Amino acid sequence: MLDLDIYGGKRGLLEHARARVLYALGSYRRLYNIDWAAVRRLAFVCKGNICRSPYASEKARMLGVTAVSFGLESKHGAPADPAAFRNALLRGVDLAGHRSARAESSSFTKGDLIIVFEPAHLAAIWRLHPGALASLLGIWSRPVRPHIQDPYGRSDKYFQECFSIVDATVAELVRQMVRSRICERAEGLRNVMPEKSSRGRTVI
Repeated sequence: MLDLDIYGGKRGLLEHARARVLYALGSYRRLYNIDWAAVRRLAFVCKGNICRSPYASEKARMLGVTAVSFGLESKHGAPADPAAFRNALLRGVDLAGHRSARAESSSFTKGDLIIVFEPAHLAAIWRLHPGALASLLGIWSRPVRPHIQDPYGRSDKYFQECFSIVDATVAELVRQMVRSRICERAEGLRNVMPEKSSRGRTVI
């Protein structure tokens, strides 16, 4: 019997199935086209900014990159959802200091990669910030999960499933950023190192 809990309930499963079909048809292919060398900050955006996005941003910061989070419909200054706080703490992520913030056009800066959890959120982001560099978190997951259902009000089992997906996908985003920075630094070193002639003498 299918375990609906791992998809966040019946609606989560239906949205997951729909998103997987669109993924298979290539609808999200362009979301992989990211100039990682230009990314300076990860900006995670969900609906309320009290469960998914604060967890993802805190996890990214723990992995050493700059990250922030916002909500499309959040109230300003709300703490993390108690269930999110409790389940995050079980994974070594402390959301005690989190306070929600609403996504506005001024929330984002040049160099941001905006990461959302549901395909429907992409349209909202592009209405808010036309031309923004944005992607779906779940397309970086294996297996692919283009739609990551909101865990708010769901069981601890789904919170852990959701946070497991977030852990793996955020780690992949961070690997992409780090790899790009290493390549960038290596290229910079090659540009400043003096060339050597065929006899081994330095050419100025």
